[in-house]
Amino acid sequence: MLHQLTPPEVTFLGEQDGPAEQRLKEALAVLLGLGATVSRAYLARVRYDDKTNGVMLGLVTDDERNSEKVAGQMGKTFAALFNTKTHLDIMFLDNERDAEIRKACTPFYDRTMA
Repeated sequence: MLHQLTPPEVTFLGEQDGPAEQRLKEALAVLLGLGATVSRAYLARVRYDDKTNGVMLGLVTDDERNSEKVAGQMGKTFAALFNTKTHLDIMFLDNERDAEIRKACTPFYDRTMA
């Protein structure tokens, strides 16, 4: 189930990485490679409103009309690998936010490199 929320202030802290995250990134990259709308994807450690730390999937898309479908596919992949009671925050990044996240981490998926 998708919940659309108004994003709080987000500070990108760095890449979320480890064995479990590598499996997630590999699965998401395969899925992203099948479509043509997402150009870059990041799995980042973030801080919301200077208070709460979390993990977020940041996506740069060429076609916002498919964003709900893409988010649903990403969420299902996450749920298949991890506890379905947890969730994955997903943010679609504009050019400004893409530039910000690039300062903190590199994309695990880049269509131009795939």
